[in-house]
Parts: sequence; C-alpha cells; structure tokens
Amino acid sequence: MPEAVAHFEKWLFSNIAGVLLASKAGELLMLRAEDSELSIDQRICHIATLSQSWGLSCLVLCRSEICARVIMYDPVRVQKTLSDVPQRVLDKLGYSRGIGPTRLLEEVGQRWQEERQIPHEIGLALGYPVKDILGYMRLVPLQCTGRCGWRIYGNPLPSLRRSREFEEARGQAVAFAYSRQAG
Repeated sequence: MPEAVAHFEKWLFSNIAGVLLASKAGELLMLRAEDSELSIDQRICHIATLSQSWGLSCLVLCRSEICARVIMYDPVRVQKTLSDVPQRVLDKLGYSRGIGPTRLLEEVGQRWQEERQIPHEIGLALGYPVKDILGYMRLVPLQCTGRCGWRIYGNPLPSLRRSREFEEARGQAVAFAYSRQAG
C-alpha cells in the first residue's frame, strides 16, 4: 500500500502543479475507482491532508460509487477572481452578494449534482481568465479568438501566457516527482 500512496501523491502533485507552482486558482480532480489501489475515500483523505499542509482548501463537488470530483484551490486567489467579476454577473448567475470561495464552490457542487452537468462558472475557481469564462457563457460580447486548453475570448495574449505558465508548472512538477526514486 505505501507504493500506492506514493504513486497517488506523485499524480496529485503533478496535477495541481499550476496551483502550487504558478498562479492557477484551483484544479478540478477526477478520482475514478479503477485508477488506484487506494479507495476514493482514502484518496480524498490524502487530498484533505495534503491540501492543508500546502495551504490550500479542498472540497468534494460531485460523488458517486465509481467517481468523485474534488477541487483543490487557493481561497485567496479565488476571492481575487471573484472580486474581478461584476456583481451584476454574479446576480444574473444567482449567486449572493459578497459570496466567498467556499460558498461559491459549495453552490457549484450543489448545482452540478442537481443539473447533472458542471456549471461553467467553476472556471472562476480554476484560474481561467474572467474574460474567457464570461465570453464562453455569453455574458460579455467577446468573440472567440482561439483555444489553449479552454476557449479564448477577446485578446488572446493574456490567456496564452496563462496557459503556458500552467503547462510549464506541470512540466516542472512531473520532472521533479517522477525523477525521484520511491523511498
């Protein structure tokens, strides 16, 4: 079992590298039952422990017997993103005034479970540029100008820079995690 824990921790570190090593606000993780010797509950416990030690928060957004969707996030970064969203947009989406990161994500998780599809506003907690999220949701009149792991709206340069930053962080994490021998 220690080998399964080490493997999971390497996977986790690699997948949340944008949050740990770059400016990404959060990362959505999919934990499938068949992907590990560890149970979904064991992996969620590891995520909670590591989140705390890394100064992050985590929340299970969606759960079934075969899969769980967990978000690891930096509440400070998510709050900064929320402050960049016009209140009229949050009102239109049905979120209360002054909503904080945890409450937003609890609401996203509830809507996901009820509607059986992921609410697009989750992008606010994943580090995507606000202009791209609101453009995708057709809440601002911007044209799609490309893709970089997500659809880009308006000026593509900031989005491309951010995407590159996230990818570089992941590459660094993978190189670090998988260059080390299991001890």
